[in-house]
Amino acid sequence: MMRQQTDSPLSSLRTGGRVDPLGMPATPPRLSWSVGPEAGIDYGTTFEVSVADSDGSPLWSGGGTRPWVSYEGPAPTSRQRLRWTVSALDRSGRRHTSDVASWEVGLASPADWQAEWISAAPVPFARESWDPCPYLRREFDVAETGVVRVYASALGLYRLWLNGVELTSDALYRPGWTDYSIRVHHQTFDGTAALRPGRNTLTAVLAKGWYAGRLGLLREPGYYGDRPAFLAQVEVDGVPVVATDAGWRTGHGAIQASDLLRGEIQDLRQEPEGWRLTGFDDSAWTPALPFAGAPDLVQPQPHESITGYEIHQGRLVHEHARGPAVFDFGQNLVGWTRLSTPCAPTVELIVRHGEILTPDNLVYRDNLRGAFQEDRYTVPDEGPHRLEPAFTMHGFRYAEVWGLPSTTPYGKYQVLPETTIEALSVTGLPTRTGWFECSDERLTRLAANVEWTVRDNFLEVATDCPQRDERHGWLGDAGVIAPTAAYHFDVSAFLTKFAQDAADTQSEDGAIRNYAPAVPPSTLVPGAPGWSDGFIRLVHLLVQRYGELATARRLYRPMLRFLDHVDRANPDGLRINQTGADFGDWLSLPERDGLPRHTGFEYTGAYSTTPRPIVGTAHSYRSFVQLAEIARRLGEDGDAARLADRAEQIRAAYLEAFLLPDGSIKEATQTAYAQAVGYGLAQGELARELADRLRESIERIGYVTAGIHGVEHVLPVLSAYGHADFATAMLLRDRMPSWLYMVGQGATTIWEKWNAIEPDGTLATAEMNSFNHCALGAVGRHLFEGVAGIDATETTWTGEVVVRANYPRELDWVKAAYDSPAGLIRSHWKRSGEVVEHELEVPGAAYATVHLPDGVQRLGQGRHTLRVQLDGR
Repeated sequence: MMRQQTDSPLSSLRTGGRVDPLGMPATPPRLSWSVGPEAGIDYGTTFEVSVADSDGSPLWSGGGTRPWVSYEGPAPTSRQRLRWTVSALDRSGRRHTSDVASWEVGLASPADWQAEWISAAPVPFARESWDPCPYLRREFDVAETGVVRVYASALGLYRLWLNGVELTSDALYRPGWTDYSIRVHHQTFDGTAALRPGRNTLTAVLAKGWYAGRLGLLREPGYYGDRPAFLAQVEVDGVPVVATDAGWRTGHGAIQASDLLRGEIQDLRQEPEGWRLTGFDDSAWTPALPFAGAPDLVQPQPHESITGYEIHQGRLVHEHARGPAVFDFGQNLVGWTRLSTPCAPTVELIVRHGEILTPDNLVYRDNLRGAFQEDRYTVPDEGPHRLEPAFTMHGFRYAEVWGLPSTTPYGKYQVLPETTIEALSVTGLPTRTGWFECSDERLTRLAANVEWTVRDNFLEVATDCPQRDERHGWLGDAGVIAPTAAYHFDVSAFLTKFAQDAADTQSEDGAIRNYAPAVPPSTLVPGAPGWSDGFIRLVHLLVQRYGELATARRLYRPMLRFLDHVDRANPDGLRINQTGADFGDWLSLPERDGLPRHTGFEYTGAYSTTPRPIVGTAHSYRSFVQLAEIARRLGEDGDAARLADRAEQIRAAYLEAFLLPDGSIKEATQTAYAQAVGYGLAQGELARELADRLRESIERIGYVTAGIHGVEHVLPVLSAYGHADFATAMLLRDRMPSWLYMVGQGATTIWEKWNAIEPDGTLATAEMNSFNHCALGAVGRHLFEGVAGIDATETTWTGEVVVRANYPRELDWVKAAYDSPAGLIRSHWKRSGEVVEHELEVPGAAYATVHLPDGVQRLGQGRHTLRVQLDGR
């Protein structure tokens, strides 16, 4: 959703990137707002922020000329509710005041908890296909109600009901994924409407989740622990009235097994009727057991919970003669399926999920590896029944359903007309901030594919893929896609959480691991260049795009320690030591015959063609530059100067080692040239020369070969140095390998590999072939900045929106919008011959610098129409 509009020109108030959040950490948050384009509030106007306690008592006032501030009042405390407004004068002297926003703090101290961690006794002879989810319940009495808060967490996953009302319906897969050996988050729920005077009942179901289930590349479940545990506390007006302890009762129900990767097994015959309500007879249940394995840190959740996004109706693709029925939901998504159907009680109904179909119209599952993505149901009667899992998560576009009743008892199978299936997609990024569309529907689809890929992978952590047995928070992929993701969504709260996950991977010597949270094999070696550096990339984006200084301050020392680790291992500046798996420019394509696949990972079919020291040293330079900028924003001027000087030393070492006398780069690839220019290692005339060589390199082979760490640079570098038409040609190329080749193959998300599906239908190796992978989607930034002309990289700090559209001849019109931290920016241009009419909307807290063929114009707030005469290209 885009930001909601109010009567005040000061709107969209957010606390820590969230709207009126409940259960925030007790750290001082960033307060931000949006300024409308016709507000009459000019760029440079001073904003005044007032923060008060819940009773209206003033706590703090501050402000500045940018549409955000860091709260600097008294430190918030547990359970405290704070209210705030922002105001400003327009050019006529009239004061505008926003609506009231608020935030409430969760339980920030261990002393706040009366609750104890509890669990259910393990069942005998459990196995992955039979290990029933624990059901927990507790009845309690209250004399009267008031403001009710329910604080809850788990090791594993939980769903929670108060008097039969589910509190977690909009908070899925809680408490989320952290390194449970260090910290776990708790959630805060408003239970005011559900609690009543007299007898009440609090109930929960637990599942293994990331804590005790299958996890990533590990071949066995239970990395953090072998069974889930639960923590909960209900308070009325701040006073605890019930909490988890030995008085809780535990039992089991329909969910016989549940795993995020493998799927879920339900036997509805075993669901106890009425167990969530007061008066249920739980005398046959067993007492809860104390649980001793929880981490010391139980912290309020800093980010948004995963929630439902859309419902996608299934379209019947094929009815196989003896089953199954195969359905298409039209979108590669993350979530689960819901069947509404009559059933045969003697038949186990099986739902299998996957991203593509085989030539025989069955769901292709080979690329899932050990993630079975399979749900099974047994029912007590013919129904009809509504069947859906409670805790698992699948990445899929298609579902293959076995066991549905047919219209005929024999012969060819036919689905009953009353049988329906739908897919429910989820999101961890509820605030959509940008969109792109144009006259070429293929590019419009590409932008949508990028958006969906980010949505599907930014769930608790920024995963590499959401379907196979991996789903890790790879920091390299996250660092590459984050600038694009920030155009499509407000990722500030999400990245605040994920950057802490990255810091939690840090070893004693300062190394950052490849993915976060870190589990084997990532814990065994330092992170590779570009992947470990993703830690710096994410924090830098938080500072640059959102002004998120509190997170940068909290993680500043870990970032310094990381670069100290890199520097100690590589004193001459060249990144060749302590490089771990050293993936280089992972998933690039070979530019000449005879190149080997990446050593040690040949089974994946992956190439990494750019010399690794070139890629690694470029990342070192970029990380030192970015941390110097962060230090400067934090007022750490001494560190900023030292880091900037070291960055220049690394740049000099790079050029001396890799730049040849003829001006080329040693063993150059497209990525080597693009990264050298994009990261600023090559400057001035050298940058222009290397951009020329980049074009020559692409022309020689005919297509873009860049992998994860080159793809974000190729089109922007070409466009910036006189090759915009060629960049457009590469963007619009529709043969393999290209972005539009994926679109032409029916993709609704971005592929992991350029050659995931060959023109003849041959698939890349099933060992590693995701059809929902972020990195190659980094082209999305170019759609906003280069094609639509919205560059809001520095808008948060300077107010400047840089407009530098390429106006490609191949497009008749382009429309894009970005709801930036300064306010809504719109760009709409349309071509008529050699004239372009360009409409721009600039928010009140910004101005636009428009680069045109005949010069540069500066535009203030409001709506503008420019008539642009092109040069007759």
